[in-house]
Amino acid sequence: MTPIAYILRHALTAKQPVLSLSKWPTRWDIHARYALRLPDETVDLPVGTWLLALPETEGNRDHPPHYRLADGRLVCLDAPLSDAQAAPLTDPQALTALSAYRPLAQAAEEDWGLALEHVDHNAPFRLIRCPLCGGTTFTSVDFAGVWCDTCNAQFQVRSTAGDPGFVLDCTWAHYQSQAACYLLPRTADLLLTMVCKSGDGLLDLQHNRYCHREDCTPAQVALTDGREGEGPLRAGLHACALGDVYDWSFYGRVPAIYNHNQHGWHPLVWPGDENSRREEGWPRSAFVPVTGLSGAEQQTLRGAASLLTRHGPAGRYRDELAACLNELAQRPSRPLTVRTRSIWPAYQELAAGEEYLLHRWLLQQEQDGWVTAETVWLVVRDVSQERYSPRWQGVRDNLSPHCGQAVTAAHLTAAVDVERPWATAHGHCRDLWRQHNWQPMLMGS
Repeated sequence: MTPIAYILRHALTAKQPVLSLSKWPTRWDIHARYALRLPDETVDLPVGTWLLALPETEGNRDHPPHYRLADGRLVCLDAPLSDAQAAPLTDPQALTALSAYRPLAQAAEEDWGLALEHVDHNAPFRLIRCPLCGGTTFTSVDFAGVWCDTCNAQFQVRSTAGDPGFVLDCTWAHYQSQAACYLLPRTADLLLTMVCKSGDGLLDLQHNRYCHREDCTPAQVALTDGREGEGPLRAGLHACALGDVYDWSFYGRVPAIYNHNQHGWHPLVWPGDENSRREEGWPRSAFVPVTGLSGAEQQTLRGAASLLTRHGPAGRYRDELAACLNELAQRPSRPLTVRTRSIWPAYQELAAGEEYLLHRWLLQQEQDGWVTAETVWLVVRDVSQERYSPRWQGVRDNLSPHCGQAVTAAHLTAAVDVERPWATAHGHCRDLWRQHNWQPMLMGS
């Protein structure tokens, strides 16, 4: 599309628009009235000013016409420029210069795939001192802190161990569960990490001599399709340039402190008739409290419970107190490790309206004395029809806590070849099932 530009014959007064020209409203658009930026600021345009007419975009067709000045500022007029007000600017170099300008937000979206939010005059790092050293000099690495505009998951970029590429961490201490496919405790102790190394030219969709896939041709290069088998990458990338891509790895520490002010609670209902239906408050089950006691202190508690049982006054109070001491003594003394590459089920396998819920943990005593935790995931559905007061009902609980794959009734009854456990479906899962007496109740439909 040939750009259309003008040079003013007469001086004019234009306005600075409040809303941006993005394809969809951003938070800046929505919250502009709360910011310090004043709407309808005027801009005086002298004779000879160059103006580049901007095309209409989705969402601003009813707004007055917008123009970009040579210095990059955006202005709007009450009506399109008339022949009496301006003459066409036809110099090819001037048109090229005006058209080549891109504001930072446009460049970030086109080059990086990021939407920028403008903080205006109250940019925080122009105002604050470092709370630890009192410094006033701050540095940012490209993309180092990013959030998802859909669910508010947080992302942090790290370097690899010397290889070209990046390491990306995802956390959800402040995420919006209503927009996500996973129901998780809001904690900083758990995270997801992916690694992309040695890939180059993923966005270059031209066939070249380095292309190695049989389905990659000059007419149509091979593209990623965004399915689970291609890891964490989106669809539409040049598949020959993937390099080494490692899918999201779920790991960290089991959250130990339940903060009601941060989490709230939501009812989790297990299907059944009125007499057998079970209901619990979630996410309490996703927390494992710890004591911080040493081994000797835990042994003392167990001894006190034993003495109370044998020599204390008989009665319900004595039994409850002894049970409480035993339960405290059996609690882990430190936060439990969630091993790298723990189960993280694929959201692509969910049906419409379903979500994964991290329900509880199965504790494993390792040979080195550490206690690790395996995740137990449920597939649930909101049956409340209320966006901010969900009521989760279990749909399936048959994801194996060892491998994350669905378990059927046939898997539970099939014999396992002891010599070749890999030859039987879930052959390596059976030890964990037997140790914790794990068995699904809801196989799903």
